[in-house]
Amino acid sequence: MQIILKVSEDYDAQRLDVFLKENAGDDLSRSTVQKWIDSGFVTNQTTEKEIRKNGHKVVLGETYSVQIVARPPSRLEPIRMDIPVLFDDDEFMVIHKKPGIACHSGPGEEEPSLVNGLLYQFKNLSSNGGDRRPGIVHRLDKPTEGVLLIAKTDRAHVALGKMFQERKIEKTYYVWVLQAPVEAKGTIQLPIGRNPVERIKMCVREDGRDAITHYETEKIIQTPTGRKYSFLKIGLETGRTHQIRVHLSKIGCPVVGDGLYSRSAKDYAQFGLLLVAKELKFEHPFQHGRTIQVGIDFPERFLTFERKCVNY
Repeated sequence: MQIILKVSEDYDAQRLDVFLKENAGDDLSRSTVQKWIDSGFVTNQTTEKEIRKNGHKVVLGETYSVQIVARPPSRLEPIRMDIPVLFDDDEFMVIHKKPGIACHSGPGEEEPSLVNGLLYQFKNLSSNGGDRRPGIVHRLDKPTEGVLLIAKTDRAHVALGKMFQERKIEKTYYVWVLQAPVEAKGTIQLPIGRNPVERIKMCVREDGRDAITHYETEKIIQTPTGRKYSFLKIGLETGRTHQIRVHLSKIGCPVVGDGLYSRSAKDYAQFGLLLVAKELKFEHPFQHGRTIQVGIDFPERFLTFERKCVNY
């Protein structure tokens, strides 16, 4: 099986193993990626040279291919799923991704991903993401619910990918957090990188990649026991892995139900991660002047939490 990945502006001058780890699959370990490199599975298609150094620096615009042992065919079998279509165009669509499912799986993972459902429900999907990620232009974390762009054609995949890189697609999130930010409205600009101890986590670190999160407090609920919950509107300038969750945890306001960055996640297990990608807004890539704005209603679990949180 071959994976083909192109270096975007966000990864210019990054280490090869870091680039591959963050682009080749959800929660893929660096050790797995380094085995690919050590085994000679990685080729720089731009220079047509095999790369065997983990620390090799990738360059904007380069294309890398990874030739690995194919997964069992069942991994890519179409599987019936509930994938509501919110907006449908000849070349792309916007869907409602449900929580608890990865956008695409990584090598060694056995659980079905959104890709399996896309293959079942739709005939036309772009091939730019390789055979493991047909149609996937961007992604949401596995526990995150919300709107997601899917490309039907390669032309749309390239155009939409470029728009994401140039920050021309406006993404609006909403989230319930513990406590309340010191400032009701503000911007968090802290670099994010892989946690050196717990590899499935990200963290704020000086040598991380620039990350910018804007937030605005919509409401605060104080409970009789003294607990405080805040409902925030979030806008992103960058799209780092776990960015919203890491930034909010860093300022002392972890997302309610966050099993990675909140110590009290078990107390709210019935609600899941209370983070939703509620809206996308962008100009149609091929129809100048036409604005696409697609959103979803707040999930019922968000409303249930708002009613019940005073009892915690």
